[in-house]
Amino acid sequence: MSQRPPKNQAHIIGMYRRRAQGYDASGIRALASWRQKAVTLLQVGRGDLVVDVGCGTGLNFALLQEAVGPEGRIIGVDLTDAMLDQARQRIARHGWKNVELVQSDAAHYAFPSRVDGIISTFALTFIPDAARVIGNGCQALAPGRRWVVLDMAWPGGWPQWVRHLLFFLPAYGITTDVIQRRPWQTVRQAIEQHLADVVWQQFWMGFFYLTAGRQIH
Repeated sequence: MSQRPPKNQAHIIGMYRRRAQGYDASGIRALASWRQKAVTLLQVGRGDLVVDVGCGTGLNFALLQEAVGPEGRIIGVDLTDAMLDQARQRIARHGWKNVELVQSDAAHYAFPSRVDGIISTFALTFIPDAARVIGNGCQALAPGRRWVVLDMAWPGGWPQWVRHLLFFLPAYGITTDVIQRRPWQTVRQAIEQHLADVVWQQFWMGFFYLTAGRQIH
């Protein structure tokens, strides 16, 4: 008998099932230039293996394809079946033969060994055990390779009551619980703990950040 997902996972799955078909047309597309910066920061090349954690509908895939080429490999990991269905349609439209999709809780995903790059965009915010995801990924990263995260944050110094004025936040899953958990701090601490040459940049008044680190072991 299959087990029900934990309450927090069920909420995330339900939210993204509802948003899956319209996700690409939502405001998330306004961040396309930052996705490009994230992939550039990943520093992968032809023939490399990249894992996209929380790949969603596959918005990163075209950028990653340009970087790794048809001889490279992309593994997209996501918790939500509806988002992966959209990703499959994207793969089929483009005729990509080098993309593998895995439905999994990122915190329990078994990374392949000697990965050439790991990227996560707008996903780790919703994973309470984000530090575990980063730690597991770091163990799989080949020496000299990078973990890159593009995600949401809460601007430093802003009182939490301001969230009530920002009507769009719940549509992106930014709830009081998320703000109180401060997942961006968890991600930053984990990146700094496991990796070297860490970069951190916040933008759009501090509502988003881009960070990366390099594996040296």
